[in-house]
Amino acid sequence: MLNDLRYAFRMLLKSPGFTGVAVLTLALGIGANTAIFSLIDAVMLKMLPVQNAEQLVLLNWASPKWATGILTNLSGNYWTDDSGRFTSTSFSYPAFRRIHDQNQVLSAVFAFADLGLNVNIDGQAELAAGQLVSGDYYRGLGIQAILGRTITAEDEKASGETPVAVISYGYWKRRFGLDPSVVGKSVNLNGVPFTIIGVTPAEFFGVQPGSSPDISIPITLQPQVATRWSSAGKPFIEAADTWWLQIMGRLKAGMSASQARTALDVLFQQGITADHASTVEQPLIPHIELTSGSKGLDSLRRQYSRPLFVLMATVGTILLIACVNVASLLLARAMVRQKEVAIRLALGSSRVRLIRQFMAESLLLGMMGGTLGLLFASWGTDLLVALIPEGETSDLFGLHASLHILAFTAAVSIGTGILFGLAPALRATRMDLTPVLKESRSASGGRSRLGLGKALVILQVSLSLLLLTGAGLFIRTLRNLESLDVGFNPEKILLFSLDPTQIGYSEHRTARLYQELVEGIESLPGVRSASFSMFGPISAAGWLTSVSLHGAPPQLGENPNISGLIVGPRFFETMEIPVLLGRSFGPQDLSNAPRVAMINQTLARLLFKGEDPLGKRVDCGSRKNIEVVGVARDAK
Repeated sequence: MLNDLRYAFRMLLKSPGFTGVAVLTLALGIGANTAIFSLIDAVMLKMLPVQNAEQLVLLNWASPKWATGILTNLSGNYWTDDSGRFTSTSFSYPAFRRIHDQNQVLSAVFAFADLGLNVNIDGQAELAAGQLVSGDYYRGLGIQAILGRTITAEDEKASGETPVAVISYGYWKRRFGLDPSVVGKSVNLNGVPFTIIGVTPAEFFGVQPGSSPDISIPITLQPQVATRWSSAGKPFIEAADTWWLQIMGRLKAGMSASQARTALDVLFQQGITADHASTVEQPLIPHIELTSGSKGLDSLRRQYSRPLFVLMATVGTILLIACVNVASLLLARAMVRQKEVAIRLALGSSRVRLIRQFMAESLLLGMMGGTLGLLFASWGTDLLVALIPEGETSDLFGLHASLHILAFTAAVSIGTGILFGLAPALRATRMDLTPVLKESRSASGGRSRLGLGKALVILQVSLSLLLLTGAGLFIRTLRNLESLDVGFNPEKILLFSLDPTQIGYSEHRTARLYQELVEGIESLPGVRSASFSMFGPISAAGWLTSVSLHGAPPQLGENPNISGLIVGPRFFETMEIPVLLGRSFGPQDLSNAPRVAMINQTLARLLFKGEDPLGKRVDCGSRKNIEVVGVARDAK
């Protein structure tokens, strides 16, 4: 085999033009496939870099519909599954404590929740991605600090002492330059002093692919660092009707997931019945479900799985076209080498031996294309990640060279070498020796080779037309999206965000800050109008609330929930959303003014059935007796 490879290498060097075209063609196809596989591996296949990840389970729950009387506020992931059930991975803190303290099926149970942090270190302020974690978070995952120590259950209970925080390796490198004296350093998080006690390993990014918290702090500090997180005057950590935590656990040895689910479901339902005895509706009580936690939370997989599989099918077709193209080149090259093959056969070489030599050339081409394809793949992966919203760096997905990717590239390279090389090798060794040795152009098998060549051309053109048609439809879709009427004018809008409550601003002080900001921005040259809102337009964030006529039962059927948005004065003028009836919000609606609301066309039609909505009063979640002062055009 080594002799065959050496000979194949010499033959390829004799035809540098053919070799260059073939290798470049294969490199583009293999590189595209490797780039997409890198994303698929990071998003869908890679296990969490923790001890025995296969033992981890993620807790979620499912209910036939919104759990009225049980669940008032929900923060986190929620969706409707294939059977129409309302599903979420969010739990209340009392539910977590009950499962943590009373379960007999999990060796460790831990909870966590994302938290934006305003960090002040030595007088320099910045924003950082944070998370609240329970005391068993690091123990349950089996993560040891590479410097200092991690958060423990004792840190949750500590009172009267300076709170502690653990930072990630990436934050340690970015903010502190890998300074080992960082342990023991004081930092200010959301206006509260903390002491850094440890640094996590470089490979550990948390439990949610695509989200890498910089700083972790004990969950019991939620009332101090997230003062805005409250429900009916209670901090989230005390509210049984506010579900905001994600929970994971590690199965005990010999315990199956189905056994654990049954035991945890009993605990969960007993807790709901105890916490909501007067309001619970039995059919609406959610049921616990368990999914594998070996790959962490699956929100990123749900978001990107379909696009990635579509891309994989597309680049797979491109690779197939490349293989057909190279096979056509090899077939043409084999016709040039007919006399060489005939002489070898005449001297007694077996057909199998010659096929092996031809395949050695094909495999060598495939491996050369795969090696160059790895370089193309690294460029392509960076480009793909840069195109993903909210993720311009490959670190977001943990994209690094791995054995998985190298094995995939090697397998694809060998597979393509066999795919495009086998048919030309078989054709090249099937001939009538006498006419070829006499240098006749009508060698036996010419017609069959011509037929194979035609078939390859037809296949290549067909696959290319398939891709071109798909690309055309895709461009048309993008054009349709670009011309979509979103209900507001997206041109010349500048967006930025801030949350002064993270550093202890009171409600009154926050309102004054927003007002001063809007006035200052409107005074800038070139600014026509300014306002503020709870969320940005066309964002993934949202506020789900119920709505009904004041003092009346819900009029929107079984699901009275609508999407709401809290906005400032001149919001509709700034976004250029037409007001169809009544008026929009103004400065007179701030502070202690009577509560007013604007609704869109769709809600006006559903709620008021053609009647004039102006002056009518509605209840919106916990906000009661709100006057409708305007109707705006539908907007996304």
